[in-house]
Amino acid sequence: MAIATAELLRHEHGSLLLFLPGVGEIQRVQNHLAERVADDVLLCPLYGALPLSEQRQAILPAPAGKRKVVLATNIAETSLTIEGIRLVVDSAQERVARFDVRTGLTRLLTQRVSQASMTQRAGRAGRLEPGVCVHLLAKEQAERAAAQSDAEILQSDLSSLLLDLMQWAVPTHRN
Repeated sequence: MAIATAELLRHEHGSLLLFLPGVGEIQRVQNHLAERVADDVLLCPLYGALPLSEQRQAILPAPAGKRKVVLATNIAETSLTIEGIRLVVDSAQERVARFDVRTGLTRLLTQRVSQASMTQRAGRAGRLEPGVCVHLLAKEQAERAAAQSDAEILQSDLSSLLLDLMQWAVPTHRN
């Protein structure tokens, strides 16, 4: 990721949005990039648990004479537009919560994103001007990816919702 990102920064102008599956990957790639990018490049992580001031720094345009690399989870896949971003490097991975009915536990899994997510991520590169997107997986793997992601409700633990509904439900019969 760091090598592909640094290479793209050397050959293209503008700021870059880097999609990674989670916070651990963001921190590791940020450390590797710090050694590989020019002094005019700011490294700005972006994920939900960051303080608001750091999230704001990632979203605001880069200061004059600087470029920015925003290292983000799929939080940046939505309608968020970061001014100056014309480059995207996509790991094509995401971290999702999956409820296992057999164990009764929810666990985090890293998986390949859907084709719809790849398209959405690529669209971040061309929001304000022509852009470049690099997906870091083989064309055949991208073609074999699911067309759409599963609906989150199909993978969630709904037991607490069910208990709340049972507790607050109005009886349907009269005594």
